Amino acid sequence: MDHKWSPHAALVDMLHQGSISVPVMLFTEYRRLGLTEGDVMLLLHILVFQEKEGTPFPTVSQLEERMSVSAEQIVQRLQKLVRGGFLSIEETVSHDGLRSERYSLAPLLQQLAASYLDREPEEADEAADEAYDNLFQLFEREFGRLLSPMEYEMLTQWLHEDGYPEPLIAAALREAVFCEKLSCRYIDRILLEWQRNQIKTPEEAVEFSRKFRNKGLLYQSTDKKGSEDNPPFPFYNWVNQG
Repeated sequence: MDHKWSPHAALVDMLHQGSISVPVMLFTEYRRLGLTEGDVMLLLHILVFQEKEGTPFPTVSQLEERMSVSAEQIVQRLQKLVRGGFLSIEETVSHDGLRSERYSLAPLLQQLAASYLDREPEEADEAADEAYDNLFQLFEREFGRLLSPMEYEMLTQWLHEDGYPEPLIAAALREAVFCEKLSCRYIDRILLEWQRNQIKTPEEAVEFSRKFRNKGLLYQSTDKKGSEDNPPFPFYNWVNQG
């Protein structure tokens, strides 16, 4: 597969090659595409005729034998699928010069890929919202109370402005619980210290905290507006305070 392809083109190719099941994606996406269950069944019958039985252009009579609808209804659905850009009829010419027709499902694959890729950002946003809600609930559970508007604002700043990963914020909360220093301001100092030491994952934070405790170090916290020479906060031994 050409790594320079767009995500849409790559997904269409995977559908063509069979790396991704067309029926599975059709079942998950058909409602978003405005298709009915009857449309889906007709498309699946055409797919089976082509891939399993070597019949590229099944007749209306052949389709009628397998479906519980009339030939007239099948014709209407075929017309709808062609007009809607889900199905096309192609003319092929054999080596002997004989002309024949076949149904092409290529338009359907294009629409399935587009629908699936449109869905991904929505699902990512929903997952992010759920992660944030879980984080807020975790803080309230550990604090034993509802968060104040200022605390909600600070958590939002960590996530959206500072870009701290949600698992790292949760790890800083656990560190504050261990130190019996349950305040967002104190957790902010922990996050700043981790940032200065390029701690990016909870695993790295655990190791850093262990070494920090063993050395019994003090550190000087700074915020975005502070400096090492004129710190906004005093020195804190954030792992050994009781």
